[in-house]
Amino acid sequence: MIDFKEAVEAHLMAIQQRNVAVFSDYLHPEYECALILPTGCRYVGNDAIMDFHKEWFKDSDWQISYETVDTFCDGNFGYALLDVTYDDVSQDGEPYQLNYWLSLLFKKVDNKWILLRDQNTMKDS
Repeated sequence: MIDFKEAVEAHLMAIQQRNVAVFSDYLHPEYECALILPTGCRYVGNDAIMDFHKEWFKDSDWQISYETVDTFCDGNFGYALLDVTYDDVSQDGEPYQLNYWLSLLFKKVDNKWILLRDQNTMKDS
């Protein structure tokens, strides 16, 4: 089993590489995940989150980078806070950048880290 920090890195690598299969490994059928985007849009349930990510990963214009600000792990729960930079191109072809906090809550289930909560919060300008 990988440790918590390795699990966070692997999860984020799956996002950066648009790898749906690896991303789905961090969801668990008995524990539904919740996702809140920087826009405030909320997805609840693994099916809704997978549908969102499948569509998002089809878009090849975006890039995401991050710095880990804080991690905390206590037995079966782990938390990570990341400072994220998201670069994309609008539908009008204009490049734009978002800077936000990414807060991730994981739970260890059957010796595997799974994602429970994923909240993205815009930073002050």
